[in-house]
Amino acid sequence: MLPDVEGSTIISIRVNVVDPEFNVVYLKTDKGIFSLQGEVGGEYLGVHLLNELPEITNQDGYVVCKYRPFEISEGRKISQARQIGGAWQGHGFEFSFSEVPTKSMIVQSIYCGAKPEGLEDCLRLGGGHYENEWNSYTLSVR
Repeated sequence: MLPDVEGSTIISIRVNVVDPEFNVVYLKTDKGIFSLQGEVGGEYLGVHLLNELPEITNQDGYVVCKYRPFEISEGRKISQARQIGGAWQGHGFEFSFSEVPTKSMIVQSIYCGAKPEGLEDCLRLGGGHYENEWNSYTLSVR
């Protein structure tokens, strides 16, 4: 289960990559540093409280770096952190931000019906895009 991070502000985000997989997401918030990582072979995500954020590094096959699509979340207050999916069914977390109501940040296990060949315990990283109003360009009327 995700510790209570709602209301905290994300200071920085790092991603651990073991080439070519995303393995761990580190959230440094004003309430602590949390790692989101696969447990029991990656079928669900565990959350761990850390003492420090890993340094950015680039070694052979091992990288800790920023992840450009998540940079929009840095400096923002988490308005909601919710669990999505379940074990072996795309378990993960989705984070929403009050300042950006149409976008979210998603960290999910690879087991969600679309596991790529050769990737057994990695993470899927993504973002949600939500629309609240109808726009004529979004629908096709026949």
